[in-house]
Amino acid sequence: MPTLTTPRLTFQYRTHGDADGLPMLLLHGSFASSRWWEPFFAILPDEIYAIAPDLRGCGGSGRSNDSGRSEDGYEISDQAEDVAAFVDALGLQDFDLVGHSSGGAIAIEYTLTHPGRARSLILVDSAPVEGAFTPLEGYQLLEQMREDRGLLSQALSSLMPSTPPPTMSAEEFRAFFETLVDDASGMAPAAFTAVARALDHWNRFEEARYLSLPTLLLWGALDTLVDRDSTTRMLIAIPGAANLEVLAGVGHSPLIESPVVLAERIIDFITEDFDSYQEARTIGQQ
Repeated sequence: MPTLTTPRLTFQYRTHGDADGLPMLLLHGSFASSRWWEPFFAILPDEIYAIAPDLRGCGGSGRSNDSGRSEDGYEISDQAEDVAAFVDALGLQDFDLVGHSSGGAIAIEYTLTHPGRARSLILVDSAPVEGAFTPLEGYQLLEQMREDRGLLSQALSSLMPSTPPPTMSAEEFRAFFETLVDDASGMAPAAFTAVARALDHWNRFEEARYLSLPTLLLWGALDTLVDRDSTTRMLIAIPGAANLEVLAGVGHSPLIESPVVLAERIIDFITEDFDSYQEARTIGQQ
């Protein structure tokens, strides 16, 4: 896998498709890595150049920032700046930005603080735009997962209740899932709790009115981590969001559970004529 060194972080990342294709940047969620996008990549046509970095503390990417403190750099705003450095180093412009779970919060933050760079915003079972509260017992479980692989495996499994996907045999999925657990257990120690703490006090509900670029929301009907009410509030808050696509029989991880359906929905969206979003853009910019 290629690596890219930026002023903020050294990234490891995955790509799929022709380098001169339509650029798409994909951000994974907590306890994950770019590997989570592999089933989705396998469905995409080569005409889409998909790029998925390992975010800070995950996969093969760096863990600390200039402060040298391993627990620093996980605020949503910090991770959005990591993404900005990655985008700048690759020279990306006019790309489709996809965020899953906490990666959705990072995508929202990036779009707000770097307007005009992304062509569209696609949020897949995204963290709510008003952030997310984790109770004390939740943090205790997250801490325990650092040392308890069985608990970590159980937690990840609960995020993808409709596996194996149609694109994998049961045996293939078992092997793939074990690599996901390996990736999660190898995260930077701070990453086990730092992203949840960041979402505790991140809230962009008021600023969401400036998200006037074409936006697609997707949500798995079996998602037990992000509820439909918070996703509906996000639909209402974002002027560029014209629709919420509910994926039946899918949990929190459509990119793994139902990559074919997810790819179809996203491809249909990014090939739309976005002129119909002009009114939303105008309202959002007022």
